[in-house]
Amino acid sequence: MKKLLEVLGLWVLRAIAEPGETQATTSSHANPNFLRCTSLPFTLATLTSSLLPAAPHLQMEERVSNESGDKSDEPPLHSTRSPPSGSDLIPKARRFPSRKKSIKHPSPEAIESETYIIQIPKDQIFSTPSPENAIIAERHRLPQKKERSCCNRWLCIIVALILLALIIGILAWTFHILFTPKVPLFTVVNVAVKKPLSTHKKTHPGYQITFETENPNGRLSISYGNKGDATLSYKNHKIGAGKFPEVDQDADSSKSIELGLSGSSGPLPHDVETSIQDKRGKKHVSLSIKMDVPVTMKGLGGIKLRRKEINVVCSFKVSSLGAGKDVLSQKCQSKFK
Repeated sequence: MKKLLEVLGLWVLRAIAEPGETQATTSSHANPNFLRCTSLPFTLATLTSSLLPAAPHLQMEERVSNESGDKSDEPPLHSTRSPPSGSDLIPKARRFPSRKKSIKHPSPEAIESETYIIQIPKDQIFSTPSPENAIIAERHRLPQKKERSCCNRWLCIIVALILLALIIGILAWTFHILFTPKVPLFTVVNVAVKKPLSTHKKTHPGYQITFETENPNGRLSISYGNKGDATLSYKNHKIGAGKFPEVDQDADSSKSIELGLSGSSGPLPHDVETSIQDKRGKKHVSLSIKMDVPVTMKGLGGIKLRRKEINVVCSFKVSSLGAGKDVLSQKCQSKFK
C-alpha cells in the first residue's frame, strides 16, 4: 500500500510541477530545470506530511482538480498520462499460442524443396549399416577376398600340377611296362655243312645254322634287319661269315630262322675237318657264333616305336658236322647294345 501511495504521489507531483515550469520560464531563462528541481522536494514533503495522513484520496483529487482548472487556459507542455492502476502494475502472464495455430501445414512445394534432418540416437543398433560404414566394410572385405582368391588360385594350380605329374607318371609306368621292349631269345636248333661251290683246295664248305627265336614282348612285334653281321668261329678262329636275314616276328611268338654262312678262306682247323668227315657222329666239336642284328620294335597297328641293335653270342657243341645231327649243348646270350 505504501508503494502504491508513493507512485500516486509521484504522478500528482508531476502534474503539479508542469504549471510551475511555465511560470518559471517567464522569469528566468537561464536554468529552467532549477525551479523544477527545487519545487519537487518541497511539494513531495508537504504532500507526504499533511495530505496523506488526513485524507489522501480526497485532498489529492481536489488538488489535482484545482491544478487542472488553473492551467486549462494554458496549453500543456507535456501530455498527461493517467496513473496506472494496481492491476496494471502486476505483470500479467503471457498466453502461450495454441497448438493448432502454431502448427502450420506446409505446402507441397515447400515439402519438395525442404530438406529434413532426422537425428537418431547412437545407441540404436540397426541390421543394415549406414552407407559410410558399408563402404568401409567393403574396403576391408575386398582385400581379404583378393587374398583368398589368390591363395585358392595358387592352391588349385599346385593341385593341378600334382595331378598332372601323377597322371604322367602312371602313363609312363604303364608305357614302360607295356611297351618297354624285351630282348628276343635265340636258340640253336641245328648246324649243317654245305658242299663247297668248287673243288678248289682253298675253297671251304659253307654252313647253315637254324635258330629258333622267341619274342617275349606281349604287345610289341619285332622286325629283324638284313644288315646284321654273323661270324662262326672255332676257338677264336673264323671259319664262316654271313648276314642275318630280314624277318618279321609277331608279339609273343616264336619263329624258326635259318642263317646261311659262307666258308672263310684259309686252312680249316684239324678238328673241324675231322668232324666234317665223320659220318657217325663221334667227332664232337664246339663252335661259337656272334651276331649283331638291328631290330625295329613296332607297336599296335605296326607303328614303329624304337630301333635298336641286338648282340647275340651263342656257344654250342655238336656231335658231328658231317652227320648233321642235333646240338648236344648250347648257351646263348642276347642283349641290346
